[in-house]
Amino acid sequence: MHGLNRRAARVCGIGWRRRKSAELARIGMSMTLPTLFAFNAFLYAVLAVFMLFLWREDRAEEFRFWSVSYFLSSVALALFAVRDIFDFHSAWIAGTLSLWSLGAIWCGVRVFAERPIRKIAAAAGGLIWLAGFAVATPVARFEARAAIVAAYAFLIACELSSYAKERLPVARATAALAALHGGFQALLGVSSFFMPFHEGATAPFDIPIVKLLAAEAMGYGVILGFMLLALSKARAAARQETAALTDPLTGLANRRAFDLAAERVIKGSQGTEIPVLLAFDLDRFKAVNDRFGHAEGDRALTLFARVAAANLRKGDIIARLGGEEFAALLIADPTTALSIADRIRCVFAEEAASIADGLVTVSVGVAAMDDPNQDFSKLMRAADAALYLAKAAGRNRVFLSPNVGSGGSRASRGAVDGSFPPSNAA
Repeated sequence: MHGLNRRAARVCGIGWRRRKSAELARIGMSMTLPTLFAFNAFLYAVLAVFMLFLWREDRAEEFRFWSVSYFLSSVALALFAVRDIFDFHSAWIAGTLSLWSLGAIWCGVRVFAERPIRKIAAAAGGLIWLAGFAVATPVARFEARAAIVAAYAFLIACELSSYAKERLPVARATAALAALHGGFQALLGVSSFFMPFHEGATAPFDIPIVKLLAAEAMGYGVILGFMLLALSKARAAARQETAALTDPLTGLANRRAFDLAAERVIKGSQGTEIPVLLAFDLDRFKAVNDRFGHAEGDRALTLFARVAAANLRKGDIIARLGGEEFAALLIADPTTALSIADRIRCVFAEEAASIADGLVTVSVGVAAMDDPNQDFSKLMRAADAALYLAKAAGRNRVFLSPNVGSGGSRASRGAVDGSFPPSNAA
């Protein structure tokens, strides 16, 4: 008898402990989300302040929108965290602010992509929530929120995936993250049709599917914030690198970029076409600066850059080496290169007639690399020698270097050696 009583006591004790554990687990879960809301509200506030600081320092306008977005998200999460303590429609206000924060992120991404912002579309999500919150059922609110969040996520993914001004791997990674988030939110919204809300739930955040949505959204927001910071930093670095390789006046490559590109192009050349270097020098440029001023000289430089770039083929390299000196590297036969050089000379002479009383023209030296193992500096010296010959012959001419090597191009070279005089020369 005593054995049965002890066994019954043990069973009762085990049952009590299980019930107590389940109750504590339920209380713990109910406390977990408000705690997560409060922690993420703090983290979002830190991101907002950091982005505001970056905007004040760099004046990158996207940071202004992203800072506003994370500030709104921080306030929304704080309201979600205290919704069980203060009953003043905190869920209604918090939902509106969180959706407006998504619109602000999208606006920042459009600013980053140098596209006009869409204020009405950015505010539409929050306005829809405001208008429908009071009359909609909890299920309808859940589905509408999931749909709006997914829409903004897909818009962000579309903006970043189509951004091509700089090739930024982090832009595509951020687009993929936004697309995954949008897909997950859309999937949850659709699944609500087949997974009815818990009948015993006393609050929305007691419902498992709502907990899942909230946890995923908070995690996404934190990761997205750091990826947006990385994205802006990557673009700034890419633009600094581009600036270091670009001539600021003409927009052409500079000497450093030309040397790097020339090495790559020469290594990739093969077949009957060979590397051919065109060396350009604007005639009487110092006289133009002295007589007409540096502004007129700058006009001549920018005009030549535009003419040369417009008359070269796709894949040809053009750069300003310094002062009035330019160079172009082509993979072609010498005859084609001479024809392109003379076309540039003729077009420039015609379009520059209105600059400095038509004083400025261009002389061109052409040299070809017959030997693929030839040093590039030797090719440069050969083109410079041909350029000096063009200058000595009266300027506004195209000369092919007589020392272009030996081998397979000798026959074609015999047909084009010499110079192209000005079209109006006797």
